[in-house]
Amino acid sequence: MRKSKFKLDFIGVGAEKSGTTWIADCLREHPEVNIPKVKEYFFFNDYDPHFLSIKNYRYRRGIKWYARQFNGNRKKATGEISPTYIYSRVTAGRIKKNFPDVKIIVVLREPVSRAFSQYIHDKRLGVIKDITFDEAVRMYRNYLEKGYYFKHLSNYFELFDRNNILVMFHEDLLGKPQKSIKTIYKFLGLKDTKFLPKSVNRKKNPAGRARYPLLNYAMMQLDYLLREKRLNFVLKTVDSLGLRKLAIYVRNKNSTKLIKYPKMEKETKEYLKKAYINDIEKLEKLLKRDLKEWRI
Repeated sequence: MRKSKFKLDFIGVGAEKSGTTWIADCLREHPEVNIPKVKEYFFFNDYDPHFLSIKNYRYRRGIKWYARQFNGNRKKATGEISPTYIYSRVTAGRIKKNFPDVKIIVVLREPVSRAFSQYIHDKRLGVIKDITFDEAVRMYRNYLEKGYYFKHLSNYFELFDRNNILVMFHEDLLGKPQKSIKTIYKFLGLKDTKFLPKSVNRKKNPAGRARYPLLNYAMMQLDYLLREKRLNFVLKTVDSLGLRKLAIYVRNKNSTKLIKYPKMEKETKEYLKKAYINDIEKLEKLLKRDLKEWRI
């Protein structure tokens, strides 16, 4: 792939359900930042962001296509956030190849609660059927895999300068939002580090549920089938006719606020806690931070 004159200053790589939408919204308000209206292009991903098993071909569109997603204002810090970039060494390599000096923003969340939040989110979207969390964890490896932060972050620490990687924590974003966003401003080298966006105290991506789960599931699985079979001509027709936008509209209308957050099965929680112990210990050494609250 040919190098482009387009320069990317920062990129948010993950993790999912950890506060990346909040960061994107806050940065979008800052007058010194150029970030697309659309979050999560998944451009560098080699696999589908949900299942980590179905191939993703957006990278083949080329850097010129990617550059066109931005408004081209070079007086601003330019970047984007796609929270599934963190999970693949191939993805990290693609970013390094095209933008070797880009600044990396990472937000981590206690892995068990992150997995459960992802499960609630996936049920609403129709990514999975209306099954229990325990069934989802046993059936789909991505719920467990996405919480191995040391494993995934190591790829970025091996490829990029440590000074160009900012690792934050979901707990800090919730407890100290103003301090957290100012930390990001300073990391990006923005002049106005005192700017407070309207989104700073807003809760983003609140949990929801589907009124009719089977409807969202059917629409999502049809999309996956077309992409898995690489029926690109059908997908282009779907897009050109506005059917994808219609499907998203229907999905959103079929979604409602989750009144009562469900409880996680005790056995499933213990299973995940045990699975993450070794990775958390390695992550503590990598980041030089005590994460004992994650082991409780």
